[in-house]
Amino acid sequence: MRTIRVEEVYRIHGTASVSVPEDVSLEYVITRFAREPGVRGIFLIDTNERFVGLITRNDLLKWAHIRLFGGKGRYEITVSEIFRLANAVKAKDLLRGNQRELSVKETDTLQTALDKMLDYEEDALPVVDGERRILGDLRISEVLLKAIEVGRQT
Repeated sequence: MRTIRVEEVYRIHGTASVSVPEDVSLEYVITRFAREPGVRGIFLIDTNERFVGLITRNDLLKWAHIRLFGGKGRYEITVSEIFRLANAVKAKDLLRGNQRELSVKETDTLQTALDKMLDYEEDALPVVDGERRILGDLRISEVLLKAIEVGRQT
């Protein structure tokens, strides 16, 4: 089986993510998600326009649950995470851990990208260049189409 690179796959559907400065208000991020239902993720960038983290719908669901119900009954949310999310004001306040590893490069294998998607339970990853500037995103829909294409060839 030949090696499939991210660069062969990630531009099939265009992009479903937006990039915003990490210091933008959380309210702005929430409004973008609410008004643009096709957005899969918000990529946060630093002042040099380099990828620093990813906010997903799941992050915002946790935030909403804590905001509305204090996280009651959600045992997978730790106490420290509840405090972190409850006190979030800026987009970067929602980031969990070091998320720089959530990106892939065009030259990475599709297997590496899919492993990251599975390991981190994300359905969209930023594709970055050597300076960590965002080139686009790799989505699960693109991976699925590639899997069908490969299946037809064998």
